[in-house]
Amino acid sequence: MKITAKELAAKLNLSPAAVSIALNGRHGVSTETRKRVLDAAEKYGYDFTRISEKKRASGTVYFCIYKKHGAVVGDTPFFSQVSEGIASGCKKAEFRMKVTYLYEDSELEREIEEIQFSDCVGMILLGTEMTPEDYTHFSHLPFPVIFLDTSMEGIACDCVLMDNVLGAFQAVSHLIKRTRCQPGYLHSFYPISNFNERQDGFYKALRTHGLSTSSSIVHRLPPSMDGAYSDMLELLKAGTPTASAYFADNDWIALGAMKAFKKMGYRIPDDVAVVGFDDIPFCTVIEPSLTTIRVPKQSMGEAAVSRLMTRLEQPGAPMEKIRLGTELVRRRSVAAK
Repeated sequence: MKITAKELAAKLNLSPAAVSIALNGRHGVSTETRKRVLDAAEKYGYDFTRISEKKRASGTVYFCIYKKHGAVVGDTPFFSQVSEGIASGCKKAEFRMKVTYLYEDSELEREIEEIQFSDCVGMILLGTEMTPEDYTHFSHLPFPVIFLDTSMEGIACDCVLMDNVLGAFQAVSHLIKRTRCQPGYLHSFYPISNFNERQDGFYKALRTHGLSTSSSIVHRLPPSMDGAYSDMLELLKAGTPTASAYFADNDWIALGAMKAFKKMGYRIPDDVAVVGFDDIPFCTVIEPSLTTIRVPKQSMGEAAVSRLMTRLEQPGAPMEKIRLGTELVRRRSVAAK
């Protein structure tokens, strides 16, 4: 029976990652280690056709959802629509697709290793909750990794994400034009990269319209409807100063805050105007309906698969960070003028 890469790693007392790197001709191990692995692979009858098969891009695309705290990533409409886009792209490219969750815990390396020695030809990694420091877990893999919904700032890697700065700029500019007042900010207290970029867009819009960046009222709230409602209600009961208009980091925060405002007798949009971000289905259910930023969720998934196909066909191509445009959706939470 031919030896597997995992068995080869155990025989040589090397990590599976080191053996995989050596067998696939990737950077990351010394010349001596590479030679040792290749010599042993030939000696013990490793099936090198497994590598050539991967290079022919046959197998399964893994859609991996990385969870750190779980406050932002979950089984939401955003996830389902992105997943549909990936599934559609994989079907067109004649790839199988497998969805799996990766958690930041002691089992993470083992789970990544299992994927590494499966029939995986490429990974699309939903990195909404990831930081650049988390990249090290995936830097050694012998197949392409496309990061989705994160920019991985400072790291040369392939990313597909929405243009968060543009979206926030569109939302805040709309608020300023409609209300002619200094907008406030309903800012998530979870510091993920998307929210940080939306913050940049918020303040860029203020500067563009000649407003002070230090004069906006900022409330830090949980990025969930129930959490935002509870915390905003406490702020209102405590008599915390409020603005006449708000941009929220996501729709859940916006919807929770609106619920709190209405509970305390505020009229929307007459007393307080609100704009969200994401365009989840609940935006049209709540009264008044929520003005928001539409994100091309399915297109993001399809673009990630397309980028993965390019990476498989052209391994040496320059890394790209692809940002898809956003669209302002006008509804009734901001008065029409």
